[in-house]
Amino acid sequence: MFEKIKDFFYDISDIFVSLLIIALIFISVSWKISDTLSIDIDAPITSEIDQEQVNDPPVIIVTPEKPEDPEDPVEETPEDPDIVAEPVTPVDLKTFTVSEGSTGYSIGQKLQSEGYVDDVNSFVKRLIEMGYDSKLRAGDFKISTSDDLDTIIKVLAGQRR
Repeated sequence: MFEKIKDFFYDISDIFVSLLIIALIFISVSWKISDTLSIDIDAPITSEIDQEQVNDPPVIIVTPEKPEDPEDPVEETPEDPDIVAEPVTPVDLKTFTVSEGSTGYSIGQKLQSEGYVDDVNSFVKRLIEMGYDSKLRAGDFKISTSDDLDTIIKVLAGQRR
């Protein structure tokens, strides 16, 4: 009889020790997770911005050029057959290549180095002002060194001259 009571206490003590170990593991894991993921609700919200980030130019990603639906060309005839349109002087168009993934700033640097624009920052600023910062396309474009900044931006965005 004493043997059965002794076995009962040994079994109970094994179960109790196992439950105690499981509880300690649960408490320590919970404590570590809550400490790692803790959020201080009463802390003021601050924005930490490096001075370098403030001076960096905005990043503008160029997406691949999407093929547009060709429009039917409309032939215009002059109303008065005696009036002849003046010939358009040909503009010296050169091919400017924008590689896929180029930023607006890197495109501006390339435009400046090839003589199309005077200042990279004015190009990027005007690009953002016009709302074309997310519309630049990759590919080959025909532009001239005599084109104004707005025309260059529109051509690089895939619009026609």
